[in-house]
Amino acid sequence: MMEIIKTAEEIENIFRNVVFQIWHMNPDTKQNQKRIRFPWGSDIQSKQSDSVPTWKRNENICLIYELPQDGSYNSLSDISYELDKSKRDFIEVDEHTDIHTVIFANYGPNAYEYARDIRDGFKRERIREYLKKYHFFVVPPISAIKRVPELVNGQWWNRVDVTVVFYEYVRREETVKSIESVSVTAMTIANGKELTKSVKSEIR
Repeated sequence: MMEIIKTAEEIENIFRNVVFQIWHMNPDTKQNQKRIRFPWGSDIQSKQSDSVPTWKRNENICLIYELPQDGSYNSLSDISYELDKSKRDFIEVDEHTDIHTVIFANYGPNAYEYARDIRDGFKRERIREYLKKYHFFVVPPISAIKRVPELVNGQWWNRVDVTVVFYEYVRREETVKSIESVSVTAMTIANGKELTKSVKSEIR
């Protein structure tokens, strides 16, 4: 096998695409791409990272907060060893679970309906199968959606959140070199003098 570890950008794309699948939207159109944003993303130069909304109050927008968290699972690792292709060195394999709490914060006049669709969408088999391909698994139960209006520049913005917890399978590998040779120093004493001889032993 190989390492199974994702970058922040790869994780963002997984959640972006899964929401588009839940909403039955095409992720490739410019208009739809503006619908899903990250408050702090892999592209820190993007205006999507601004602290103040860069969209209009009447636009339907989903902000995704991906928050790694501690738990009983991600503090444990299963360590094993495998031979590499040369059958000479070993590979140390570290398999563990990362826990992600993901908040889907929906803004706009239809925020409630879109949040509800996201909550129900993660119960669908086709969505779970998509996540499984990328080693993500929904942790039930999924909490109820929450209406949390947000005060921005003296105006109340409609906001409805849904929070979902995911387990992510992670596999890390590191090569452990085998011992190829050993240097041995032999020492004897003859007539009161130390005689030293170095011998290099090769391991085949």
